[in-house]
Amino acid sequence: MPKGQRIIVFLATLALLLVGYIAFKSPMDVLNSKGILIISALIMLSFTTLLAEHFFTRPTDVVASAVSILLLLSPLHSELNEMGLWYWIIWGYSAALLVVSLAALLILSPEKSPSARINRVSAILKTIAIRFGNGRFLWFSFFVLCVLFYVDSQSPLFIALFAYAAVLLLVDPKKAIISFNSVNKQSESAVAELFGIQSSSAYLAKVYPDSPPINRFDVAGFVSNSGGRDKWIAGLVIEAYELNEQRWIKILTDESFGELKEKTTAPKSPKKGVVHLLNVGGELALVSHLVGTVCEGTTIEKLRFEYAFNVRIQEGELLQVCCGVSNVLYQVVEGTTGSEILESRNEAGFIIGEAVQLGIWNAENRSFDRYGWVPSMNSPVSKAETIDIPDCLPNEYQIGSIPSSNFPVFIDRESAVTHHLAILGVTGSGKSVFARDLIRQIADEDAKVICVDFTNEYKEKLADLIGSSLVEGQAAEDLFSAIDTINEQMDEFANKRDKLLISQKEGELRNGFKAALQSFVANDEKAVLFELPDVTNTAGILEFTKWFFKSLFELAKASELNGKKVCVVLEEAHTIVPEWNFLGVDDKRSSSVVNSIAQIALQGRKYGVGFIVIGQRTANISKTVLTQCNSVVAFQQFDRTSAEFLGNYMSSDYVASLTRLKPRHAIAVGKAFSSGTPMIFSVPEIDEPQAHGG
Repeated sequence: MPKGQRIIVFLATLALLLVGYIAFKSPMDVLNSKGILIISALIMLSFTTLLAEHFFTRPTDVVASAVSILLLLSPLHSELNEMGLWYWIIWGYSAALLVVSLAALLILSPEKSPSARINRVSAILKTIAIRFGNGRFLWFSFFVLCVLFYVDSQSPLFIALFAYAAVLLLVDPKKAIISFNSVNKQSESAVAELFGIQSSSAYLAKVYPDSPPINRFDVAGFVSNSGGRDKWIAGLVIEAYELNEQRWIKILTDESFGELKEKTTAPKSPKKGVVHLLNVGGELALVSHLVGTVCEGTTIEKLRFEYAFNVRIQEGELLQVCCGVSNVLYQVVEGTTGSEILESRNEAGFIIGEAVQLGIWNAENRSFDRYGWVPSMNSPVSKAETIDIPDCLPNEYQIGSIPSSNFPVFIDRESAVTHHLAILGVTGSGKSVFARDLIRQIADEDAKVICVDFTNEYKEKLADLIGSSLVEGQAAEDLFSAIDTINEQMDEFANKRDKLLISQKEGELRNGFKAALQSFVANDEKAVLFELPDVTNTAGILEFTKWFFKSLFELAKASELNGKKVCVVLEEAHTIVPEWNFLGVDDKRSSSVVNSIAQIALQGRKYGVGFIVIGQRTANISKTVLTQCNSVVAFQQFDRTSAEFLGNYMSSDYVASLTRLKPRHAIAVGKAFSSGTPMIFSVPEIDEPQAHGG
């Protein structure tokens, strides 16, 4: 029974007591102070029953009752001598309860666990106090002693007083009112009564004590005038609390819940504010997709939602919130736990999820359009619906999809090459398999692919695509020899260097690389290997690589590539274009060679020469090259340098996800992707062709 009704009933009992006093005024006046004790006991019995202990007894209630009885008894000891031993029994009993209940409260230590010895003792004392110190029992016992000793058992007053006490004890007015309230529910489906509105879509209701169990995701309906006029609303029960023998529910409503309107019917003449439990005759599709509700702290960029524990979700999955006529899509990036205070120190746990806005899916442009405002509080958050997958455009390739959805992630192969692409990730993250598969797709177009690889993996793993090296046999030996000669001369003092010999060898390098490159772009081969003469970062390797890039750039600038685009793949890029502080040799000449390679790489895009930079850690790779990569595919990363570098491409939420990405999951961002926004995507299982002979 609500507090207001309990107060009304309490006042009614006081009025009844007043009427009784007037009716029996003469005998009550004769009793003097004994009459005051009897009236006080009845008032406190009524107060305890209806207000103080209407659900259960607490140690504080025991303290209040015991102190009140002691304060009434102690000053009247001489006037109550007729009670004899009974006076001391009830006085001692009340005093003992006071000591026990106070001890239970005082020794309780909230800072310690419930299993601590002091808290276990407190719990035992609390149990004793509330079991033997029920206020109704104490005041009724006190009342009985006073009546038996001071009121004639044959008098009408005796009968009237006991009848009044019996009504309070046996009939219990609060239960009588509740039963009457249940009769007025109007139908068996009525289970609760609205008492609060959290937002335009979330309502709070208090469940009737005799209502059947109400579970999360049951369907409930009610009449509300929150929109300015009375209307029937159907919604889902998304929270069910139980506290202090009361049950509360939270009901979620939304315009998108059209399924509820189709499967439910309003009861006849429903009363406003009364909640009815509705039968939908089976499972609801919307329940199987409901993830939670929008909660406070949501911004335009980031959605915060309270998880409903109904549908399993993971990082990277796609969610949607209906905003007007549009479904705005968000990608899950984080989840945290929390608790809310229900009443006093009681708390309910919950999980808050966070998701970054991707936008509204534009099927025509095959991209996401940004939504410029926040969704309404308590709006339902659901798993994203499936879409009709668009076909790849001629220049596109589908590299994967958003996890647990069919939203595709396309890469524009031309933009990936001409505007440079970085593929980053630790060993085992799926980076290399993904890169090799992408190389196969790029090589299917007009682009010619040159793979710079010293691991020898490409010779085996891409054997179906690569048949030879750019320079091999005697031609390779001649180029390696020319590099050695140049290095020997450069190691001499400046006045002892044979400049003519150096110039001759540089000419051999330029002509040798140009001839090899011209032969490659003219033949039918789609890809070749550029093999290094060694596997260490010596000045010779860097010089050799510089002349390769220099020759390629000169051919491209002179339009001597037969109109073909050239994609240079830098596998283990830290070997070819290392950051200056990771050079294998510490001299200015090596540093200048790295800078020269980087500058050539930067200018090459103007003439159809692009790069795919593949590496594990951005800290080891020249930032001059990396910062020119307009597109990035980032697999799992752990080092701080990578996080700082990738923070220039994506928000801090995605950067934080880098350490948690699962194998074959990555973040795609940049010009080559049609989405227009960073996103986590999953790479499908890739079956690489078997190597020749294997």
